Amino acid sequence: MKRKDSLRKRFIAAESDSLVIETIQTVEKQGQSPSGTVPVWRLRILKLKGTWHANDYNELCFEVSCRKGPPETYTFKGSWKLNSNQQIEYTSEDGRDKLTFKGYWNISSANCLVYIFDGSSTSRFEFKVQLESPTFYPKKGEIRYRIGVGLRQSRLSAPGQILILYGEWKFGRNLGLTFQMDYGQGKVRAIEFGATALKNEFGEPLGITLTMTHKFLEHFDAEVFLRLKSRQKEQSIEAGITIPF
Repeated sequence: MKRKDSLRKRFIAAESDSLVIETIQTVEKQGQSPSGTVPVWRLRILKLKGTWHANDYNELCFEVSCRKGPPETYTFKGSWKLNSNQQIEYTSEDGRDKLTFKGYWNISSANCLVYIFDGSSTSRFEFKVQLESPTFYPKKGEIRYRIGVGLRQSRLSAPGQILILYGEWKFGRNLGLTFQMDYGQGKVRAIEFGATALKNEFGEPLGITLTMTHKFLEHFDAEVFLRLKSRQKEQSIEAGITIPF
């Protein structure tokens, strides 16, 4: 019986604005065998240009840029998690495809967490999340979110999983605060917050309170910090930041 031609596809790399695919095509050629044909394998590596984003269910998606016709979208329905360098690692349902996304995190609101790709102005994952607690304690050096992936039910009723960002809180410019995250290989990036409250990059309040303990302030020279603060005439300079003395 004559074998049919087949085509196998595997995703092998995710880049800032592209997706690399490996295809293996098996075709039957005339040859010396009991069946009269022999299989021939053809390996191709394709690099598709496009944009990465997350859909309404926090699934990872890649939209291919097409010259003609509507864009084609690949939706990755496997699971993803953070590795030791706080990067996103994706594994397909059958375990054959493994992708690592290189980028960094930003907080745009209390219910939205953003992963921005290195070297890209268009590709980013905007995840719908819920803060585990609206109050942060710097000594813990982490920010916890509850996130549901691939769930078609309400985010409020879905159990979801815990996603943890690890870092170190520090005083930043203009009496603001930064959350410095280590992405491995000496790469450190900081999420900056406004001085009068924890705000996003657009100056919008996040609805988050940061509670500083005596131990934390002693480590970061609270005397200098408070002296600088006292020079500010605005009474609301520390709104959203609690210092228990």
